[in-house]
Amino acid sequence: MKKILWILIGCFFLGGCGSKPAPEWISASFNQLESYKKNYLRGKERIAELNFRKAIEEIKTSGDIQIMEKAYLTKYAIETAALETFDDREYLRLEALQQTPEYTHFYHFLKGSFAKVDVNGLPPQYRGVFKAFRNGKQGDIDKEVSAIDDPLSRLIAAGLMVQQKQDSEIILNAAIKTASEQGWKKPLLAHLKRLQLVYEAKKEREKASSIRQYIELMNE
Repeated sequence: MKKILWILIGCFFLGGCGSKPAPEWISASFNQLESYKKNYLRGKERIAELNFRKAIEEIKTSGDIQIMEKAYLTKYAIETAALETFDDREYLRLEALQQTPEYTHFYHFLKGSFAKVDVNGLPPQYRGVFKAFRNGKQGDIDKEVSAIDDPLSRLIAAGLMVQQKQDSEIILNAAIKTASEQGWKKPLLAHLKRLQLVYEAKKEREKASSIRQYIELMNE
């Protein structure tokens, strides 16, 4: 059963599948979370929020707190990828009832509370970025973020580095390229706006103007 449960958060946790058909609530909640991810990243926030509420309703039929924690962590991670802050009150309510160390480490990672994170408690794809950040070398951070294979995980890591003010042109361009290739308009625009601010701060007005015109074109 535990392997089946991992299906639900396949975007950035461990993968797996079971030999028996998954109960209906698992497949229904997984499909709603997938729809949430797709719609949110494409900039359809209202529809995405409805998808997420339906996913939570399905999970509540099982009373499984761990799965609900994973669902909220999924939501927070996706919002981080789009450079949004998240409201963590629901996760904290659940954690007060049942604490799972690896979820707690990932939650603190998303919050940017790195001092509370054990690297071994993180999903493997983020460990290199975490270590590079702790070492404080921008070149290593750039390499680790760019080297993440999974597109969404790469955007989540880039979002975290923006949050920690450890982003760079390399990281932002990697995020922009990733979002563009996947058709994820919301994080694409967010990272473009961040890069525009970087160029403006560096007095590179021509580059900043070019990005501003590009953003205006996409918003027409």
